[in-house]
Amino acid sequence: MTKLTLTRRRLLAGLGTVGVASAGAGLGTTAYFSDQETFENNRFTAGEFDLVLDWQVTYTGPDGFEYVTASPDEYRNDPDDPTQLAANPDFFNPFVEDSDGVRDPIFTRNELSAMRDGVDYDELDADRQATVESRFRSQFADVPQDLDGPILDLDDVKPGDSGAVSFSLHLFDNPGYVWLNGGLVEARENGHTEPEASDPDTTGAPDEVTTNLDNGVELLDEIRVTVWYDTDGDGEIDAGDPVLLGGNADPTANPTLRQLLALLSTGNGIPLAGDADTGADAAGRACFENSATYYVGFRWELPVDHANRIQSDGVTFDVGFYAEQCRHNDGSGMGAALTVRNAAAIPLGGSTASDSGGSTPSALGFDVENGLGESVSLTSVTVAPADPSLTLLSDDVADPGSRFGYEVYVDASTPGYTDVAGGVGLPGTIAFGSDGYNDGADQEPILTPGGVADVTLTGFRDAGGTGIDVSGRTVTITLTYRGETSGTTGTEVVTVVG
Repeated sequence: MTKLTLTRRRLLAGLGTVGVASAGAGLGTTAYFSDQETFENNRFTAGEFDLVLDWQVTYTGPDGFEYVTASPDEYRNDPDDPTQLAANPDFFNPFVEDSDGVRDPIFTRNELSAMRDGVDYDELDADRQATVESRFRSQFADVPQDLDGPILDLDDVKPGDSGAVSFSLHLFDNPGYVWLNGGLVEARENGHTEPEASDPDTTGAPDEVTTNLDNGVELLDEIRVTVWYDTDGDGEIDAGDPVLLGGNADPTANPTLRQLLALLSTGNGIPLAGDADTGADAAGRACFENSATYYVGFRWELPVDHANRIQSDGVTFDVGFYAEQCRHNDGSGMGAALTVRNAAAIPLGGSTASDSGGSTPSALGFDVENGLGESVSLTSVTVAPADPSLTLLSDDVADPGSRFGYEVYVDASTPGYTDVAGGVGLPGTIAFGSDGYNDGADQEPILTPGGVADVTLTGFRDAGGTGIDVSGRTVTITLTYRGETSGTTGTEVVTVVG
């Protein structure tokens, strides 16, 4: 028997021959077992996120308590019980259609389903549920597009007047973090009446019209405010309602409107907590759940104890809410270019800095973080103490070798420090890069993306040059900056307490 040995080469050659022969014999294409599993029409659809509101504005003035404006306000409310709608004898139209300035009760999905189809919402099919859901959401407002004008428009406010706005917040489709925000639109002196001109505390020029919080319009300092979680939405600060700002029995102990607007216009505004925790940090606070109702109250009051300096003053301002989704977010916010935190008074003694004026200077320190994706230069800082007795920022320190030897020192990646001859009158602005000295202390500090700089302001004094301790004192800081790459300029305003 001849032994057949198949080497790899012979095997490959034989297979090739068989293949050619098969093709030549017309055996056709070889069939393979096959199977296809396909997941078709894959899609990405962005989720939704919508914050809508309803509200009630009230005013207590010369005619006593009154309702001013509200939303929704489609029907007339029962004068004996404003939480209920007035009945209409028309069976097919049970409520009286009439705007009366009183917030209508919000109909639930089940109530709307019962009125429309006679069953609960869960018993409806998908199409009818969608119709009821649309009607349910239509009770709330998207602002400002759904507004016909300002919700608060008072032109004859007198000492002793007060008012409140109860906001009702509704998030749909996804939970979110919420901030109360806003800011000054315009402040006006509107001329000086004879009593105002005679008041020694009048500061604003008669023709002053400004959009900057650093102004002399005294009404901003006389109106006092309270912000609270209005748990039942009645517009009243009830026992147990968590208070964010103010809430004191003596209104003069509450924050001023100027101080509130500074907080509202800083970053994203005042962070709110979904569980009404007034002590919660911005990062990690409780979210606002979707399809739930939350109430926030804003109250203002013009105390009786005042002076003629506010006569004819006018103020226009914005108040609103900003929301971001909770998912992939810690609540610290995405909107702030510069964030100021960790403000604290720094008492200075002779062992730390030698004051040639003989009095003890004081400093205010805080951190500034660059939240932009590019390096920024700080171009100026404006310092505005709430206490009018703080009229001067002057280091007056013999040894300029420390950070307390300059009115402002910014310990950034590229530091900047400015020493102004004679100090700076307060409120006042210090422009980096133009301190008046021919030295190297006049460069603009530069913060890298995400960089944090330690800022020191030295030292706070009264009109006589005596150093003042700023512990517990409120100071509004305005920082202007310029993007090193884009050239974009901006301003961040924050109110801090030493």
